[in-house]
Amino acid sequence: MRSVLVVLMVLFGSTFTAPTHAAPCQPAELFATDNTAVITDPNSDTAAQLQDGLQLFEAQADATLAHNDDVVTGSTLLDGFTWSPELRRVTYERSREFHLCGTNGSSHTAAAALRRQFHQQTVLTFDYLPQRAPGADSILVTAPGVDGASFRDALAADSAAHTLLPAGSVTTDQTLILVAGVGDLETAHRLVSEAGGNWDTATIAYGRRELVQA
Repeated sequence: MRSVLVVLMVLFGSTFTAPTHAAPCQPAELFATDNTAVITDPNSDTAAQLQDGLQLFEAQADATLAHNDDVVTGSTLLDGFTWSPELRRVTYERSREFHLCGTNGSSHTAAAALRRQFHQQTVLTFDYLPQRAPGADSILVTAPGVDGASFRDALAADSAAHTLLPAGSVTTDQTLILVAGVGDLETAHRLVSEAGGNWDTATIAYGRRELVQA
């Protein structure tokens, strides 16, 4: 467990602090938003959500997560980019990545609660696991030095990624975050490179992902 916490501290620096309670801790990430609009043009009058720091959403989500017995050790503001096969273009939204310390399976319950509260179609979770642990089917790639516009262009131009890895997020300090299947490592590598990132500086964590839906 100590090695997992060290990985988290490297990934998120001071935003992650180890919990002080004695209960077992299952580190996890939860990606969520309160946005319900489909934003296709970041410069349109309807794109005000992209400038929202989501402080109110953060406070509301923290309360819900605490009610579900998940300790929130911090959250990171993200600019999200998703390829829409229906619209044939990239869509945009602001979201937050919540860093959790819970019990096994609690991230699913927390995600389901947030999905209902904020009327979301899906909420993404990632539970950290050792690389060869049962259920470790996914990776979380963190690549510094990638801005949102560059990732958007790389995603739009990569037709293979539209199916295998159709979404990613960029932090305000220009760090790309990708959650992918372990079999999609090559696609993640290519997207990082096409977006101008250096794969040698990327960090890879292993775990189990879930898209919690209705």
